[in-house]
Amino acid sequence: MEIISYDDLRNIVKSGDVISIAALSTGNLPMEVLKHLAEQHDEHGNLDNLTFVVANDISDFDDGFDLDSFVSRGMVKRIITSLMVASPVTVEAVKNNEIEAYFLPQGIIAISYRDQAFSSPGTITKIGLNTVVDPRLSGGKVNDASRDDLVSLMKINNEEYLHYDFPKINIVLLRGTYADEDGNIFMTHESHLGEGFSAASAAKKNNGKVIVQVKEIIAKGSFNPRDVFVPSELVDYVVINKNPKYHKQVIQTYYDPALSGHHRISQSKEKFLEFGARKIILRRSAQFLKRGHAVSIGYGINNELSNVLREEQADHLVKLNIDTGIFGGIIGSRNHFGMNYNLDARMRHDMTWDFIFNGGLDIAFLSFAEIDKAGNVNVSKFGERMNGSGGFIDISQTVKTLIFSGTMVVGSESHCKDNELVIDSEGHSKKFVDTVQSLDFNADYSRELGQDVYYVTERAVFQLTDEGMELIEIAPGLSLEKDVLSQMDFKPKISKDLKVIKSELFQETWGKLAETIENNH
Repeated sequence: MEIISYDDLRNIVKSGDVISIAALSTGNLPMEVLKHLAEQHDEHGNLDNLTFVVANDISDFDDGFDLDSFVSRGMVKRIITSLMVASPVTVEAVKNNEIEAYFLPQGIIAISYRDQAFSSPGTITKIGLNTVVDPRLSGGKVNDASRDDLVSLMKINNEEYLHYDFPKINIVLLRGTYADEDGNIFMTHESHLGEGFSAASAAKKNNGKVIVQVKEIIAKGSFNPRDVFVPSELVDYVVINKNPKYHKQVIQTYYDPALSGHHRISQSKEKFLEFGARKIILRRSAQFLKRGHAVSIGYGINNELSNVLREEQADHLVKLNIDTGIFGGIIGSRNHFGMNYNLDARMRHDMTWDFIFNGGLDIAFLSFAEIDKAGNVNVSKFGERMNGSGGFIDISQTVKTLIFSGTMVVGSESHCKDNELVIDSEGHSKKFVDTVQSLDFNADYSRELGQDVYYVTERAVFQLTDEGMELIEIAPGLSLEKDVLSQMDFKPKISKDLKVIKSELFQETWGKLAETIENNH
């Protein structure tokens, strides 16, 4: 291991390199490294044609350095990621075919480094079959500029699999809290553990270089050797952070010991969710929970499920999981997204996907952008938005029970009166459409997998059956035709035993979720 200055980076990272960054948003993001690479390009103009492989979205939602900084400078050839919601310049470049882009499943990207490390001929898996990443559809290609086939179909013992052929990583940019004098990396202050160990292993196998940004160098033996996250043998260079702005623990703060498991809080910093459509949706969705369930919390509305469970004093009955490796505790949402407190455990990002792929989860709560008449779901593309699906495909193909949650119409407004739902004004875009724009969840394939699937809105609840979408519940006070069916581009099957959603959910205070979970069998 060699301690280097930021100026030395220009002699290490070269044009045409394939760069991995193991980070989520600001968490674990070596932003000062990115800053200097971009600025060195401004000065010398000799760093371009880069490929970035990032399992998750990276940004500080501020004026820091991220994908947009490199794309706006014309430094990027290709991006391979699962999610892109915080990089508007990059999204526009993708739309305009200025760079190549591939949206692939988050979990597959995270574990692909291990396959490179032990010389596997790519990642071979069933994850992604019959979805937008299947080569019979788009193969994960986002635009016309993306011509190479990174995903192919193959058969083993007459069963279909996808073969993901990622480019070989030769530069890995990581962040740790400390490096000791030998170069062992510790994640002491980090809010989550990424896939950095596996990415570093892949780079070494490919004769590449591993660069780690840390807060400071500590004496050898300062910490328990069991706390080493990346051993020195996998680390080539260490740079020391100069400006704390570029080493924030999460978007919201430089460092909070409660976010790294060194302190427990007695009360959440987040207020309970205001009463409205979102809370009604989450209350109804949560009624599918059973005591002891291992629960996947998806991005979007479901990120507030932890909030509702706490308000209902039911959070102790289930075990929440975020696919970045967070288990249990208080899962933050809205302005507190990424701020997760009182954790039971945290695990390496790639190892969390091992847990998920091998049946560790009982139920998943996922969002939707569109649902079609077959029950297929689009979460990655809606109107002008082009997000990618994150871990949606990975999770939705491995969990026994799926709950898709969201408002029924984009932009609609409603309120509750006398425990009934009142639609004040209709929205501007229907979510229940004839055909989804992006096939991120395939209902036919779900039936093959034997999954139980429900779609929960504030107005109605649907179930996936052998005959397609079936309406099984309607909110109290609504007209079936005017408020539900007319807001859909197709007519679902209507249950002969159509029920009314419990009216008690449509009031300011409820208080019966814990009892409901306990009584579910």
